[in-house]
Amino acid sequence: MNDTVGDPIFPQDGAKIHTARDTMPWFAENSIQVMEWPPNSPDFNPIEHCWKRVKEKLHQCFPNIHKTKGGPDTVRKHLAEALNQVWAQDIEGEFLEKLWESLPNRVAAVLDARGWYTKY
Repeated sequence: MNDTVGDPIFPQDGAKIHTARDTMPWFAENSIQVMEWPPNSPDFNPIEHCWKRVKEKLHQCFPNIHKTKGGPDTVRKHLAEALNQVWAQDIEGEFLEKLWESLPNRVAAVLDARGWYTKY
């Protein structure tokens, strides 16, 4: 992976949760340019594939996590521990590197498809 920062552009879709009132000013205050693209566009967003893998591994390693007993704090604590374990064990650098390196192909596929569906 390239360790040079240069002039980074932060990739995130335009979903409302990502453009919240406090989020966008933070990016501006920290001189981080945000890439503009439509909400809910997994073709551009490799993190969606990462979340999919996290969910799959979570259900595989903790098949009964949905049955966690206790109040909201207990459930959150148990889920946080499980997610940390899954991330540490199964979301390795090589997987993340491949997602990152796929971005130019994702952009090209969307352009070729004129914004329509792609294999991503």
